[in-house]
Amino acid sequence: MYQKILIPLDGSKEAEDVFPLVKGEVAEDGEVILAQIVAPARTQKIGEHIILASQQEETDRAEAMGYLRSLVRQQDSDRDNWRLQVEIASSVADGILYLAERESVDLIAMYTHDRKLLARHIKRSIAREVQRRAATEVRIFGTRELEERVAEPVAAASGQEGDNRIFRQIDAFGDLTPEQIDRVVGLGSRREVSEGEMLGTGGELGEFMFVILDGEAHLTTHSEIGEISVRIARPGEAFPLAALLGSGTLITSGEALSDMEVLAIPRSELLMLCTREPEIGMRIYAAVGRLFSNRYAETLTHLTMSAERELRRGDS
Repeated sequence: MYQKILIPLDGSKEAEDVFPLVKGEVAEDGEVILAQIVAPARTQKIGEHIILASQQEETDRAEAMGYLRSLVRQQDSDRDNWRLQVEIASSVADGILYLAERESVDLIAMYTHDRKLLARHIKRSIAREVQRRAATEVRIFGTRELEERVAEPVAAASGQEGDNRIFRQIDAFGDLTPEQIDRVVGLGSRREVSEGEMLGTGGELGEFMFVILDGEAHLTTHSEIGEISVRIARPGEAFPLAALLGSGTLITSGEALSDMEVLAIPRSELLMLCTREPEIGMRIYAAVGRLFSNRYAETLTHLTMSAERELRRGDS
């Protein structure tokens, strides 16, 4: 049995399949550390908007932590045994090794998952580097091994249940049962969105809640000095949440940073469902309330930290 197991994640389903393979090997008083390595950001200009590197890093860190929290919520085991870490490092291998040494882990559980030759080579080179340099045991799960170990439960699941697993990871659906997710998802339609296309404009009525399946959206808000960058919305997020609150007037504008795939759920139909089925409404609004509060607090924190860093840079 291991006292501390480190599982590096990159957001893929295969990485998540490592969980059930090692959680039974944790000591009763041990813990599993879920970690994600985030690359350093660079200040970038998007149209007339400037996103500071410090602001982007704080956003990336918050998004990664949100992803890790969503995974823990899905686990059946004792959540007290799980700990979450987000590390910013230019090298994935360096970030993993730094965390392993700092946390004094007994085992690093990694994986290789992409069948494409180049991607597989890159993934395996990272795993080999970690295995070569680590002072502790490193266990690497290959694609075939993962498929064999999870084949039985996956084969038992229907295609709809597979979709449920995807939508279960959407932040606004985290409190819903699989059956309730079916009801909500059934209201929407999948859309292909082109880069630069607007997904809602601040000050106007939000007609849809969008669930991001692929791609990214840049959220901004208008001020006296022009458009201010708020954050980048990524896969797994639902937005704009303001469409479900009060009059439905949007606070931010959303613009596709890349080609996207979204699930567009009509506001009116979702509100009707929440009225007809109060339990669904209660669960959705509980999740939306938490998300709205967390995103607001995180945005204020990011903007404050970014402003302070820029002031310090200006003084130096």
